[in-house]
Amino acid sequence: MEQIYFVLTEQCNLTCSHCIRDSSPYRTETAEQNLIQKTLVEISRSYPQAMVMLTGGEPTIHRDFETLLTHSLNLGLNVTINSNGTTGFFSESSLNNWKGYNNLSIQISLDGPDSEHDKIRGDGSYRRALKTINTLRNLGFTCSVSCTVTNINTFDHIEPFIRDLEDLGLAHISIKRATYAGRASSGVELTTGDWNKKIHELRQGKWNTRIIAFPMYDFTLLDAIDEDSLKKLDLPSSVKNCGAGTSKIYIYPNGDVCSCTCFKSLPMGNIYKTTLPNILLNRLKISVTDPTCVQCRYFQLCQGGCLGSGYQHTGVLGHPDPRCPRHQKDQLIPSQKIEAKCI
Repeated sequence: MEQIYFVLTEQCNLTCSHCIRDSSPYRTETAEQNLIQKTLVEISRSYPQAMVMLTGGEPTIHRDFETLLTHSLNLGLNVTINSNGTTGFFSESSLNNWKGYNNLSIQISLDGPDSEHDKIRGDGSYRRALKTINTLRNLGFTCSVSCTVTNINTFDHIEPFIRDLEDLGLAHISIKRATYAGRASSGVELTTGDWNKKIHELRQGKWNTRIIAFPMYDFTLLDAIDEDSLKKLDLPSSVKNCGAGTSKIYIYPNGDVCSCTCFKSLPMGNIYKTTLPNILLNRLKISVTDPTCVQCRYFQLCQGGCLGSGYQHTGVLGHPDPRCPRHQKDQLIPSQKIEAKCI
C-alpha cells in the first residue's frame, strides 16, 4: 500500500465548486480520535512505508488535528497534510511546533491565478493560501501545490500561474484533471483532447520547479510498440486503474474504507468492526466487460482506466473510464450523478 488517505472530517471552511466530496462548513461528519490513532498504529506496523495523507474536507479544522498529527509523526509515518491553506493552523506560531519533523510535508491547493482560484474557492482564498505557502517556505517546510483543472479557462492561465510560483521553493506543482464526483459531477468543461494538448505544451516548457502532469489516454508512443514488447511491459499497480484499492485507499469519518472516493457507497469494510489489514484482504474487485475495452490492445495496461469515473457517470460497476477516446469519441460527456448500489 503506497498511499492511505484519512478523511478526518467532511467539514470545510470553504465551499469549493469542484469539491469531489461535497464538503462545506455545514457538514458535520468527523472521525473519532481514538479510532484514528488505533488505525495509525496498525499502519505503522503493517504498512510503514505508506504515505499517510491527512485530508478532508479541511483536515486542520478537526478538533483533535494537532494531537493526531503528533501521533502519526511520532510513529515514524510519512505524513502529508492536504489543505486549502486558509486556516489558523498555518499561523507562524502554530507551525513552529512542527518544524522539527522531517517526515512531514504539506500540500496546498491552488487552482490557477488569483481570479480563477477565487471563483472556485471564494474571495480572498488565493491570497490567504499564498501567504501560507510563503510562511511554510520561510520556516523550511517541504511544501507543494496541487492544481485541479476544471475548464479550459484555467489552462489558458496556467503558464503564468506556474511562473508566479517558481520562486517559492516548492517541492513540486501537481496539475490534475477534475474527477466526475461530488460537486465536480457537473460543470466540468474539459475534454481529453484539450487536456492532452495543454499537458504536452507544459511538458515542453522549461521550468525551475518540478511539474507533475500527465496526459490521459495518449496512445502516440504505445502505438509504435510491437505486440511482444507491449506484453512485456510491467507496470506498477498505481498505474492500472490509478491504483484504487491496490496502492491507495481512503478511510472516511464513519470508519468506512474505500478503494476510491468515487466508490464511497461501496466500502471494503469498516475499521470500527475490524482491523485495516483484515479489510485489505477483501478488496473490492471489479471486472470490466465492455467489449471495446477488453478487445483493446492496451487493456492489460490500463484495465479500463478510472473505473470510479465510469461508475459516477453511469452507476454501473465495471464501466470503463468515459474519458478514454477509444471507448467513446473524445467529447464532453453530459454529467449525471447516479446513486448506485452494488448488486
